[in-house]
Amino acid sequence: MRMSYCPAAHLFLFLVQWTDCNLAGALGLLRILIYKVYADGTTTMSTHERKASIREFYAVIYPSLAQLHEGINELEDRKQKAICIERYRRREEDHKRVISEIDDNIEEECGICMEINNKVVLPTCSHAMCIKCYRDWRSRSQSCPFCRDSLKRVNSADLWIYTDNRDIVDMATVRRENLRRLFMYIDKLPTVIPESVFEVYDSHVK
Repeated sequence: MRMSYCPAAHLFLFLVQWTDCNLAGALGLLRILIYKVYADGTTTMSTHERKASIREFYAVIYPSLAQLHEGINELEDRKQKAICIERYRRREEDHKRVISEIDDNIEEECGICMEINNKVVLPTCSHAMCIKCYRDWRSRSQSCPFCRDSLKRVNSADLWIYTDNRDIVDMATVRRENLRRLFMYIDKLPTVIPESVFEVYDSHVK
């Protein structure tokens, strides 16, 4: 013998589950209380807490905590760096003929406006310029401003983005920034006012 639900039971159980949690959360009857836990085991529970709604918790706080918990450690960070170095080394060897024409000591200034801006590299001739000058030049011409190579088949998605060491951020810095933003978000949450404790004063007692 075995037990089975009737067809209407699934709908009924779904409604019970929805009214038990979702409805209470939508009405603001449920909230998440956030407090500090120190290394010695003491907490700020019931003395200094901040409250967040169910929506705020699952939209911001929980994903941030999961990201910090599953963050890349130092060993994995070095492994990822080694993979990236090897990958770009292969790409450099595969395209050695093309990138050999690029000056390794490329200047930070744009060759057109002479300003230090983020630059893009043309995939056909490997000449670089800032994105502002590229858009301005492309609206007036269909050739490279340096070598006159045709740009008719070059789309914006085909451009290479020129990066330097200032544009590279290690994972430790990313984790610190994520943690700082999480703390800033929690500090902006409303504070829970603890219930006042009233002491009964009897004037007859001396």
